[in-house]
Amino acid sequence: MFNLFFCVFVCGVLSVNVQASSLEDLKMKYVEMIIECSNNFPITAGDMVQLKRKIMPDNESIKCLFACVYKKSGMMDDQGYLSVEGVNEMTRKYLSDDPEKLRKSEEFTEACKSVNDVPVNDGDQGCERAALIFKCTVEKSPDALTEEELKLEFTKLIMKCNKDSEVDMQELVQLQSYVVPTKTATKCVLACAYKASSVMNAQGLYDIDHAYKVAEMMKNGDEKRLTNAKKMADICVKVIVTSIENRREVTSQKPCNSDLP
Repeated sequence: MFNLFFCVFVCGVLSVNVQASSLEDLKMKYVEMIIECSNNFPITAGDMVQLKRKIMPDNESIKCLFACVYKKSGMMDDQGYLSVEGVNEMTRKYLSDDPEKLRKSEEFTEACKSVNDVPVNDGDQGCERAALIFKCTVEKSPDALTEEELKLEFTKLIMKCNKDSEVDMQELVQLQSYVVPTKTATKCVLACAYKASSVMNAQGLYDIDHAYKVAEMMKNGDEKRLTNAKKMADICVKVIVTSIENRREVTSQKPCNSDLP
């Protein structure tokens, strides 16, 4: 996953106005904010690919979408400035049991407060400063972890598979937050990406051997991590097979059902 403080800062989930039981809940709320803000500031597949590459698209709509989300999350105040104290208050709330991560998070936020000193031309609208906040998070953050690099590659496959599909961006954004798709078209885009990444084999089944190879690649010297990853892969195989068999008992097999959770 993201380095914690980078993820929290970039995602804009640190808001004193947001009540949630965990950081995962906050991430979900962030996705909801994106969807809500995208109604006024549309985001395209191309925009998402650029953002995943840590590049802010050069168009006002995306910059204003970020300003909208930052304000809703509490990262940005009504005057269009980065709210350092607002971010830090929530950081202290959710990282109070981990002094080291708390320290790094506050240092990271402190390093980006200089965006408030940069002159902008859109005042309290905050779009230009939102782009500066994004740029700072990219420049000041540590290198992305291997998991995030894999996520980026998988996102590219999703976009490629969706090229000739009618799946809307809101559906794709929800996939980023691991929301199980209900529409057949979205399932098929997901199945296409799974096959292209070798997660799913030509027969539409979860490839356990490939999962083991990924687990080995991701262990980063941690044997316990490798063991847990393989256990998770084993669980996924059992859940997928059981889900498909149960569904076949009550209905005929439908296309793309092999991507069931």
